[in-house]
Amino acid sequence: MSGEHENGGLKDAANKVQDMVGGMVGMASAATAGSHDARAYIANACIGDFYEIEAGRLAIQRGRSEAVREFGAMMVEHHTTAMHQMRSALRSHEVTDEIPDAAPVVALDARRAGMLKHLEEAADDVFDHTYLDQQRMAHQETLALHDGYAENGGNPQLRSVARGGRPMVARHLKMLGRIGVH
Repeated sequence: MSGEHENGGLKDAANKVQDMVGGMVGMASAATAGSHDARAYIANACIGDFYEIEAGRLAIQRGRSEAVREFGAMMVEHHTTAMHQMRSALRSHEVTDEIPDAAPVVALDARRAGMLKHLEEAADDVFDHTYLDQQRMAHQETLALHDGYAENGGNPQLRSVARGGRPMVARHLKMLGRIGVH
């Protein structure tokens, strides 16, 4: 094995571990802060959608398998729609009366920016696996976020967004379970 390929493999492995640890932190955060706090729910839902769109664009460009490229395209479409739904909710009186300065977050946090960087840096032969692993973690986190806010959140309009987003995310997780790459 060449030194360059070996170093790339080590970097890919280290990035995977970092993504997994970040995913566990994200799950804990989604299950706690985002389940009650409207601002935390808005921020985490928006950041999650933004990450999904950017990662999906990379999958369209770099995916080796047709299934990964198609899934990436679907993520861009579905999570763009989810962002539009959140923006619509944030313009409703039910939200603006409670949170006058509510606004969608349109940037990545450090953790998801790191995940996207890892995806960009992934060697071609591991890109599909890296993308799918990140997608599983990200969708599990988003499902926990929507579940928590739908059950415990204080704002009725945002609870509706959470309840509406849950089936889409659950379908994505099911699809991820069926995508196999070699």
